Amino acid sequence: MFESNLPAQEDPLVQLSHVFVEFDKLQVLRDVSVNIYRGEFVVLHGDTGCGKSTVLRLIAGLLNPTRGAVKVAGEDVQDFTKLQRRWLRRAIGLMLQNSPLLEDRTILENVMLPALAAEASTEQARQQALAALSRCHMSEWAHNMPVDLSSGQKQQVCLARAVVNQPVLILADEPAAHLDANNAQTVINLLGEFASAGVTVIVASHLLLTPRDIAYREIKFASQQGGML
Repeated sequence: MFESNLPAQEDPLVQLSHVFVEFDKLQVLRDVSVNIYRGEFVVLHGDTGCGKSTVLRLIAGLLNPTRGAVKVAGEDVQDFTKLQRRWLRRAIGLMLQNSPLLEDRTILENVMLPALAAEASTEQARQQALAALSRCHMSEWAHNMPVDLSSGQKQQVCLARAVVNQPVLILADEPAAHLDANNAQTVINLLGEFASAGVTVIVASHLLLTPRDIAYREIKFASQQGGML
């Protein structure tokens, strides 16, 4: 694997310290500690149910740990107010498995939604969405409907939607699920392009999917144990 060359003095962008997560006495994460730095491409790798997706939800402020600390840019996420969590999510590009495209809106309208939620004007949101679609190589499909796209193209649009607000951090949960090998690699390479531009990218995947020619770091999660190897 490629290894990231990180300056020893740099503070982590994301830090999990001795994190435990339990749901109804079921342990989902067990004593997870990890530092992730600006501009890194990190793959959280492990079988389904090992806690990878839970880590992404913790970082995004969608979930609080049972024990331990989760920090983004040095701030304790669990101490954020609702308003601070809203601003945190505006600084993060989210590709979650349970966030499909809206079938009754065009591709452009789908990608505009996070920008509008961030209080951009309609014209600003439109311009940001067109730029995001261009970066994800989907400009020519802007006025099509989701039904017109292949599964791989839909994932490229989901990435465009995630980056429309120019986030400093992208969290991608199984971004290549249900895609064939070629389409999966296309999506991962696109994520790698954002990492090359200085965006921190964290991918959770049961497959070890890595971008071509980009330094990355694998963090292996123990199968069904909620811990790290």
